Amino acid sequence: MGHVSQTVNDIVEYLERLAPPSAALEWDNSGLLIGERDKPVRRILVALDCTDEAVLADVDLIITHHPLIFRPIKSVTSDSALGRRIITLIRRGVSLYSSHTNLDIADGGVNDALFNALGLIDKEPLMPPDSDEAGLGRVGSLPAPSPLDEFAGFVGKTLGIRHIRYFGNPSTIISRAGLICGSGSGHEYFKEASAKGCQAYITGDIKYHDVQDALEMGLCLIDATHLGSEILIVDKLVEYLRGGFPKAEIRAAEFDKRMEGWFGYND
Repeated sequence: MGHVSQTVNDIVEYLERLAPPSAALEWDNSGLLIGERDKPVRRILVALDCTDEAVLADVDLIITHHPLIFRPIKSVTSDSALGRRIITLIRRGVSLYSSHTNLDIADGGVNDALFNALGLIDKEPLMPPDSDEAGLGRVGSLPAPSPLDEFAGFVGKTLGIRHIRYFGNPSTIISRAGLICGSGSGHEYFKEASAKGCQAYITGDIKYHDVQDALEMGLCLIDATHLGSEILIVDKLVEYLRGGFPKAEIRAAEFDKRMEGWFGYND
């Protein structure tokens, strides 16, 4: 199998060049959640979530977007799914690292993956950055204006979403769009997108009252789903890691790929 030169800490430091932990939002829990920094790493799994399938994978390190440990916990027992996953990871000696809102914000991160996949141009942050980071969300122009229903169909086909939901007059001409991947609904975000000249806003987990709020501002919404808007980053992370550690075995989680197929787009 050859000599293993990289450790958990080497992988962590390389990931944090792309998405510095200092950029994570205050409520987040990004970082090394389970494991020993000096442990050698040969096999790496990249996934959106640390699922039951992920914890049983034959790997040394799991890298996820969503943190397995998010809210404070008072116990780690086999009585809960979370406890069982933590126990299994520790028992099997598998480390877990999560890059969440810092990867959303990062230049080349989650929001940029969606922005680029949709072919948007003239990129700027949706929310002003607090430091030298790229800022939360993205705003950009379409290469050519498009009616809302056609643009929503394009978003769905690009992301593999069979039945894309959108809200607004189907004939509204969209020339600029804002986006936040995952769960990015909210008055503050809608207001900023509208102020930046957007006619449409793309995110996931859109709620009934969010739709009312956005439409009252004259802003159309496209629901790219939480999974659909974020799944692109998994392959991007695999590619990034392979560039730094060409001798390691790095792969994307098959579970994420199957989830993607569950709402595959049909022409």
